[in-house]
Amino acid sequence: MALELFEVLERKLEQVLGQYQTLQNENATLMKMLEEQEKALTETREALGKMNKERDAVRQRIDQLLNKLEVLGKEK
Repeated sequence: MALELFEVLERKLEQVLGQYQTLQNENATLMKMLEEQEKALTETREALGKMNKERDAVRQRIDQLLNKLEVLGKEK
């Protein structure tokens, strides 16, 4: 009887250890995915910042051109 209980305990312990190993592997996979997503987010933010700067530069140039056209229109 005691031997059977130890066998049951051993099987359950092996199950728990197997689940623990599976969870560790899943956690490692998820951590890697999170790292990749954070990297992609950083790259996207950098690209967005660059686009915003370019947009502002274009807007400024357009404003300058419009001001020149306005001055030319007033001179006539």
